[in-house]
Amino acid sequence: MIETVLGPLDPALLGPASMHEHLLFDARGLGLEPPREHFQDDAALVTAELADARAAGLGAVVDLTVWGFGGPSPRLPQIARESGVHVVAGVGAYLGRTWPEWLRALDGDALAQRFVSALTDRLPGCEHRAGIVGLVGEGLPPAPEEERAVRAAGAAAAATGAAVALRLDPRADTASRLLELLAREGIGAGRVLLSNVDGYANDHARVRELAATGATLKWCFGYEAPPRAGLTAATDAQRIDAICMLLEEQPGARQTLACGTWTRGALRRHGGRGFAHLPARVVPALRERGLGDAELDELLVAAPRRLLDKEAP
Repeated sequence: MIETVLGPLDPALLGPASMHEHLLFDARGLGLEPPREHFQDDAALVTAELADARAAGLGAVVDLTVWGFGGPSPRLPQIARESGVHVVAGVGAYLGRTWPEWLRALDGDALAQRFVSALTDRLPGCEHRAGIVGLVGEGLPPAPEEERAVRAAGAAAAATGAAVALRLDPRADTASRLLELLAREGIGAGRVLLSNVDGYANDHARVRELAATGATLKWCFGYEAPPRAGLTAATDAQRIDAICMLLEEQPGARQTLACGTWTRGALRRHGGRGFAHLPARVVPALRERGLGDAELDELLVAAPRRLLDKEAP
């Protein structure tokens, strides 16, 4: 079964899913300008935009708004109920510099237990459970507490059968090491979703290496990052090129899609593409590149279903 914010869901009912969104968030702890752009708490707006996405063909979203990013939110069940979109909540800890002091004070075992409790009982301050562990991962330079969170995520996932959403920093070659940390806790790459692979979109050799790990690569559409030292800003066309390259060269590679909305400006009301971008624009663009129903079902339905359907621990 898949754990949504409205309770367990038969995996057959999931529908096309976006595997990484931020519905209500507060990312001002990252120190990015302008601060208002990184804060969004309008549940009515999110509900309306998700309803638009549902009308365009989206069935589910995974909300990875974790500690350090303004999560978790007790309003997710209402958003899911009123929009008609299935919502799966994540539990995790974002980059170390965003951690509140109470979180920083936890050792690895205590942090793992917090994750387990969120997956089996409820998220703190909420009436719903998490359905995936993540987002966790590292920034650049990495902070020691970030590795602690990755290890705790692996332990919690192994104890509950959940998958892990792992944040990569494309400026650093950390995927192999972070996957090894998870493996030591009992989580194989097949239960891992790799985030931020867009930063490698123009490095097809690196994309091939990531796909060869057996983890699922998540491509986030609709956002082109401003130039930063050592970080490539991918376009949607480049993302599609990378996806098609893997489909041709490594047809068994695991890939899935998202929008990764994390700024106010990404919402349609504020001039962005919104949550409907995947079904309304990306899917037609992929069809133009020759993808058929089977390939699109794998990207949007089958891959998300495999990750979100909990395994017996």
